[in-house]
Amino acid sequence: MKNMFTSLFETQDQLSKRDSQRGSRLLVTDGVCAMGMGALAGGPFLAAFALAIGASNYEIGMLATIALLSQLMQLPGLVLTNYFPKRRAIVTALAGTSRLLWLLIILIPLLFVNRGITFLLQWFLISALVGAAAGPAWNSLLRDIVPRERFGRVFAQRMTMGTVLALGLTLGGGWFVDRWKAVSPDTALYAYSCLFALGLVLGLIATFAVSRLPEPTMKQHPDTSLLDLVLDPVKDGNYRRLLAFLAFWSFAVNMAGPFFVIYMLQRIGISLFLVTMLTVTSQVAHLLFLKIWGKLADLYSCKSVLAASGPLFFISVLAWCFTTMPESYFLTIPILFVIHALSGIGLAGVNISAAGIALKLSPNEKAHGYMTVFGLVGALAGACGPLVAGLLADFFGARELSLPLNWSDPARELSVYALNFRALDFVFLIAFVVGMFALRKLTAVKEEGEVPQEKVLGELLDQVFLPFKTVSSVEGLRNRVAQPVASILRVAKKRKARSAKEDERANVGM
Repeated sequence: MKNMFTSLFETQDQLSKRDSQRGSRLLVTDGVCAMGMGALAGGPFLAAFALAIGASNYEIGMLATIALLSQLMQLPGLVLTNYFPKRRAIVTALAGTSRLLWLLIILIPLLFVNRGITFLLQWFLISALVGAAAGPAWNSLLRDIVPRERFGRVFAQRMTMGTVLALGLTLGGGWFVDRWKAVSPDTALYAYSCLFALGLVLGLIATFAVSRLPEPTMKQHPDTSLLDLVLDPVKDGNYRRLLAFLAFWSFAVNMAGPFFVIYMLQRIGISLFLVTMLTVTSQVAHLLFLKIWGKLADLYSCKSVLAASGPLFFISVLAWCFTTMPESYFLTIPILFVIHALSGIGLAGVNISAAGIALKLSPNEKAHGYMTVFGLVGALAGACGPLVAGLLADFFGARELSLPLNWSDPARELSVYALNFRALDFVFLIAFVVGMFALRKLTAVKEEGEVPQEKVLGELLDQVFLPFKTVSSVEGLRNRVAQPVASILRVAKKRKARSAKEDERANVGM
């Protein structure tokens, strides 16, 4: 135990190829387990749990705001990393403590149900603050372990395997909660505690994986002030343009994202199991396209992948406005499945390339400062998103924009809506506009190897339809037809030869 503790503070001057490979494997383990915890202790389950203990829409929005505003703790985390460059020890201690604090949330149904939402917000905040302080050390360590030319593949593998686990956990968790409610509705809150407990176990496994990572010695700059660390990325013109893109992007995503589950549960009125089915649809699409986007990020550039995948996600945001006309209708469920599939494809590219481009544009010795500013800008802009969305939803709650289509004849009259926006529909529309503006800001960022987004989308389509290319071509069709025909002819030829031999033997016998 003592050796394990002291090893947290040991560093190496240079990582061998074997160390880098081991580090990559441990990073994948960490990513898989962390995504597993995120699937069980976040997403639809956290929102549904908050609703079950009496949270209002504003308080659910606060959960998203807390997660983002807690990123301000990266500033003290940056100072800590700069003066105490034992990054693995910092991440292990802070991430482990943050996850262990979930024990108090797990116990809410048993011991603190009377304080419900207040207790949830309180300990969720403390856990998020402690965990966010590990950000600078983690980003710097990640930057030094993963070779630049393998960013796309390593991140794709982490996300692919993590998405597979999250997919199963989300679907199983939705069934588990609905089943528990059916059998014992009075103790339904305990179902969420079970899911959170399993998530905690996965989170602790992720923490252990981090504790076993190899750590290169970090160059120390104790004479560098916190102000310098924060201002250096802002003075870098190209990085400043990336930060401008990130601010608008994060604001737009967080305007819409926290309200998707609430919209489905309350406005559309579907079950939690169907919500998890839709979430799984998004995760499957995410999983299928991770490897493709990862290849394209390594082949071209992260910016090119961002420019191609970002619009796909925001088109899915706009599509939410058409799921009710003004209430659920026969196309609602099909549209929801299309939305989740499209958002999964888009977010797969965004998740791989956003962190990748920030890491690539960060100088080696200043990566912790650059990535901290990157995280802070995204967090502060993102934290404003749910708050503005809540105000807009209240403002538009008493307003409606509709475009009816009317038909009448002597026998009947028919009226349908071509367009109907209410409350959150306006929020989704505004988020779409801001998101597309963010993608325009991205065009000013420069990255080595970037190509037009049309080329990336063309390559994406090639990768998707590659298995069908030979079938769709004349040559491919000829091969597909020729193979079974040739087999039939060979069988017929063998039978004919066998029949001829039997006739010959019969003739000889006579």
